[in-house]
Amino acid sequence: GMTNRRDLIDEALLRPGRMEVQMEIGLPSETGRVQILLIHTARMRENKKMAADVDLQELAVLTKNFSGAEIEGLVRAAQSTALSRFIKASNKVEIDPEAGEKLMIDRGHFLHALENDIKPAFGTSSEALELYIERGIIHWGEPVRSLLEKGVILTQKARSGLVSVLLEGPPNAGKTALAAQLAKNSDFPFIKICSPDDMIGFSESAKVLRIRRFFDDAYRSELSCILVDDIERLLDYGAIGPRYSNLVLQALLGLLKKKPPKGRKLLVICTTSRRQVLKELEMLSIFTKILRVPNISTSEQLIAVF
Repeated sequence: GMTNRRDLIDEALLRPGRMEVQMEIGLPSETGRVQILLIHTARMRENKKMAADVDLQELAVLTKNFSGAEIEGLVRAAQSTALSRFIKASNKVEIDPEAGEKLMIDRGHFLHALENDIKPAFGTSSEALELYIERGIIHWGEPVRSLLEKGVILTQKARSGLVSVLLEGPPNAGKTALAAQLAKNSDFPFIKICSPDDMIGFSESAKVLRIRRFFDDAYRSELSCILVDDIERLLDYGAIGPRYSNLVLQALLGLLKKKPPKGRKLLVICTTSRRQVLKELEMLSIFTKILRVPNISTSEQLIAVF
C-alpha cells in the first residue's frame, strides 16, 4: 500500500502480518530531481521540442523540496505556457494549425511555471514572509546589526542539528519582521510560519494537531525552518487569571526539545512580548539562544529611521 498520511492509518493495519514493513520515501535529492526531469522531458527531447537553453541541472537546483509529482506538474505547466502562444481568444478560441511544428519549450517557459504555477507543498511560505517584511528592515543602530549577525551564526549552527531561537522584546519592536528576515536569510528550502492568526477559533486539540503537522512536515526536508510567531498568543495566555492552554504548552515543550530524525536539520525561530510569562511556564530553558529586540531609545536612532 501507499499513503501520504501514515498518521491517519489505524494502528491495527500496521501490526505484524499485515503491513509490518514500512518504508518512507522522502523528497528527491538534487540528483534524483535531475533523473525525474530527464524522464518527464524525454519525449520533448526525442521530438526536438525542447530548446537548447533549458538546463535540467539548473532546474533541479531551483526545484528544492519538489516531489516527483510536482516536478511532473512543472513540466506540464511549461508545456502549457509554450502552447498558449499559439491560442487566440476572440469570439471563439482559435489554435494555430502549425502549432505542432512551431512549438518549442524554452528556459523562460520553465521559469514562468516555477514563478506562477507550481509551488511545492514542502517549500517556503514566500508570500507570508514577504508580507511580514514588506517595508524592509531598517538598520537604525547597532542592536539591529548585532541581531542579524547572530542570526547568521545560529543559521549556520542549525545546519548541524536542532537550534531554537527566541526573539523577545516589547510590543511593536519589530520581532516578527526580524524573525522573518532571519528565516529568509537562512535560504532553507522549507520555511513555514506558525501564527496564531491562522488558528482563530481552533480548539486546543485542533491547535496541537496543526502545530504537530508543521513539525512533521519539517522533518521531511533536509533543512527546515519554522517561525512560531507570538508564542504567548498561541498558548491562549490571558493576564487575568492568569489563563493558558496547558495542552498546547506541553505540545510545544515536547516539539521544541525533540531532535529531528537522522539526517534532518531544523531551525525554530519564536517571538514573544511576554518573556516573564514564558519564564514562569519554564519554557526559556528549551531555547538554544534568547535574543533581546529593543525599542528605539535615542534621538540618533530615531533620526536613522526617517
